[in-house]
Amino acid sequence: MSLLFLILGTAGCAVLYLSHRHQGWLRQPLPRAARVAGAALLGTSLAAALAAWTPLTAVFAWLVLAMLAWGLLPFVSLLLEGRHER
Repeated sequence: MSLLFLILGTAGCAVLYLSHRHQGWLRQPLPRAARVAGAALLGTSLAAALAAWTPLTAVFAWLVLAMLAWGLLPFVSLLLEGRHER
């Protein structure tokens, strides 16, 4: 369940990030329907965390994963941009 939590949470954060107009990975952001899918992935990841851990631990880990993913995802576009310039 812990691995499922990590995969679903990271995927949910990535989909929500890619649906924003200021994302730097794609030429066009994902459609608005992708936001619903991203929220569903995050909700499912929280359910997986609740199945694996105590509620307080699960919510804490879920929030930390979201902060980490949303903090690092914008920098991936900078790394990809630097690779294409070389």
